[in-house]
Amino acid sequence: MNLRIYLTAQWQDAASSCAWALLDDTGNVRESGSGTLASMPHSDDATVIVSSERVLATTAVLPRIKRSKLETALPFALEDALIDDVSEVHVTPGAKLQDGRTVLYTLNKNWLARFLAASTAAKVRVRHVVPEFCLLPTRAGEWSVAWDGAQGFLATTHSLGGALDSSDDAHAPVSLQLRLQQGAPAALRLFALGSEVQAPNWGLGVPVIYEKQTIDWRKAPIPGDVPNLLWGKLAPPPRISEFLPWLRPALMAALLLFGVEVGTSNLEWALLANEKRHLTHEMTETFQETFGSDATIVDAPLQMRRNLARLRHAAGLIDDADFSPMLDKFAAASGSVTGNTLRTLRYADGKLDIEMALTNAAALDKLQQRIAETGLTAQVMDKRDAGGALTVQLRVSAGGVK
Repeated sequence: MNLRIYLTAQWQDAASSCAWALLDDTGNVRESGSGTLASMPHSDDATVIVSSERVLATTAVLPRIKRSKLETALPFALEDALIDDVSEVHVTPGAKLQDGRTVLYTLNKNWLARFLAASTAAKVRVRHVVPEFCLLPTRAGEWSVAWDGAQGFLATTHSLGGALDSSDDAHAPVSLQLRLQQGAPAALRLFALGSEVQAPNWGLGVPVIYEKQTIDWRKAPIPGDVPNLLWGKLAPPPRISEFLPWLRPALMAALLLFGVEVGTSNLEWALLANEKRHLTHEMTETFQETFGSDATIVDAPLQMRRNLARLRHAAGLIDDADFSPMLDKFAAASGSVTGNTLRTLRYADGKLDIEMALTNAAALDKLQQRIAETGLTAQVMDKRDAGGALTVQLRVSAGGVK
């Protein structure tokens, strides 16, 4: 849903009324009414149509300055055309013309800021502010006029336009006559503001084409090149959806890289898993060839080590997991670490359970490294820091990395 608000010169503060309309995604009016901002439906995407009498549209040649300083400099470019002080106007740049001039739109800054503050307080977040005359469709070389029988507004070219003074069907508005004296178009297209408006007989010397189409600010399409008067310091904060056209290529590239990474990782995992199955199969075959094909195999490497230890013992040889070689290796490793105190030592099933005191964590890291260098593996089962000394419980077994 999109909320449209018609803002006229009569609006002064939050107690003032405005006409509003709630449009669905297809542009059809679902609800409409008139009231204060607080009485309107809450909206995060409101569009304000500013009456033509509140917007001054003109052109000027702008100096070449940085964009960061443009907002401050723009009012001075129109100083001779303004009635208000330059500090009281908000100027928005529009299209740049072929002759070097830039279209400029001027509003009273304090009035607009007051309206935006009241809108925010009423939970109506304004995203666009559009001049009313920009709703008029125009054609190349022609002007368009919206008329209700007594007053209206004009749209020329390049989204320029303005309000027309009061008149009647027999006399053209003075402001329109003055504009025609400066340069007449090939034709005037007249759009009615209401269903009972008759074609005026102005006798301007310019062909007037009466369009059957009426202009209704509530549902008139807003052209894509229409300027948003919320510019500079009054611009609304950007939304993520506005960056999607620029972010989409980067997101697609990131998604592609992620897919390649996932595919590569899965391929590597599949290769490693296949290699593991191949090695396990080879170890199983080797075990069966050595100890008989009728042997029950649960963990081939572990069973191989145990059977090998039994064979070594039967032959009178010492195995790496026996108490004596393990104790010798541990003693050699711990001897290189100063400040250690052995408290308890227990041997069972080819493992040494050791409790000892070390000076600090660095000594523990060094001890584990020295144990690994002897071909043993040291697993920390418990670790406590008591009174500046580190008490650790280690489980040492055969099978470390030299």
